[in-house]
Amino acid sequence: MGRIRDWYERTFLPLGRILAKTGVTPNQITFLSVLIGLLQIYFFWKNELIIGFLFFILAAFMDVLDGSLARATKRVSRFGQLLDHFSDRVVEFELIFGLILGKYIPGWLGTLLIFSMIMPSYVRARGEAVSGISGQGVGFFERKEKLGTLIAGIILEYWFSGCIFYAAIIVSVFSLITAIQRLLYYKGKIIE
Repeated sequence: MGRIRDWYERTFLPLGRILAKTGVTPNQITFLSVLIGLLQIYFFWKNELIIGFLFFILAAFMDVLDGSLARATKRVSRFGQLLDHFSDRVVEFELIFGLILGKYIPGWLGTLLIFSMIMPSYVRARGEAVSGISGQGVGFFERKEKLGTLIAGIILEYWFSGCIFYAAIIVSVFSLITAIQRLLYYKGKIIE
C-alpha cells in the first residue's frame, strides 16, 4: 500500500500545483467528491451502470486530487485528514445506496456491505486512539481491495448479470475478517 500511495502522490502532485493556481482549497475538492457521489446514486438507480460507475470513479479521483492539492499548497491539516476519511465513507455509502436502488444488490446485502466495510476502519480508529499504535496495513482486505473487488464486480456486471451481488458478498466476508484481524492485533498490543 505504501508504494502505491507514494506513486500516486508523486504522480498527481503536479496536478495539485496546477489546481493551486485556481484558488480552490483541498477541503472544497473533498466536498465536491461527496456531491459527485450523489450523481452516482441517481445513475445507478436509473440502471445506467456505466454512467454511475464513471461518477464513482470521478468521486474516487477527487479523493486523490484533494490530497495532491493539500501537499502542493502545504495545507495538509488534521481536520483535512478527518474530512477526507469522512468523505471516503460517504462516497462508499453513496455507491452502495445506488447499487441497492438500482436493484443490483438487495437491501439486506447493502446493509451488511456498508456495516462490514466500516468495521475495519472503526476498529483501526478506536485501536489507535486507545493504544497510540498505528494499525495501518493490518488485515489482508483493506480499502483498495474492497473497492477493487466492487469495481471488478461493476465492470463484469455489464456482461454478466449478478457479478455485483457476488462482489458484495466477497467484500462483506473479507472485510469482517479484516475487522477481526485488527481486533486481535490490538488485543496483542494493548496492555491491560
